Amino acid sequence: MSRYHFMLIVSTVATLGSLYFSEIRGFIPCPLCWWQRLFMYTTAIYLLISLFRNRPVDAFFIRVYTVLGFAVAAYHVILERLPDGEALCTNGCLIQWVNYFGFLTIPMMSLIAFTILVVLAFYPQQKNAQ
Repeated sequence: MSRYHFMLIVSTVATLGSLYFSEIRGFIPCPLCWWQRLFMYTTAIYLLISLFRNRPVDAFFIRVYTVLGFAVAAYHVILERLPDGEALCTNGCLIQWVNYFGFLTIPMMSLIAFTILVVLAFYPQQKNAQ
């Protein structure tokens, strides 16, 4: 199993989790959540198609999308943690629909998923020893 297979699993779980929170639980995504979804869904779909068709994965594309998603997720978490975060985001970005263990909110879950994806995207490829 390659790192791209693991990345597919992580991005698919994150995609299904976001769909669960919005479609089943009825939580309304904020604009920052929509941007994170854009990057996560695109990563999951691209990896699914590439791996299903046995085509090489474009590392540059994956790196760009995971880094951009990470940046938006990090910004969202920072806004959530700032005392005056409401002043910077007035579109419902700071509603905490869930808060597990006192720190695990939906933006934090997204940040964790994107962190895993960024680490895997930039992890050096091993050369086959012959």
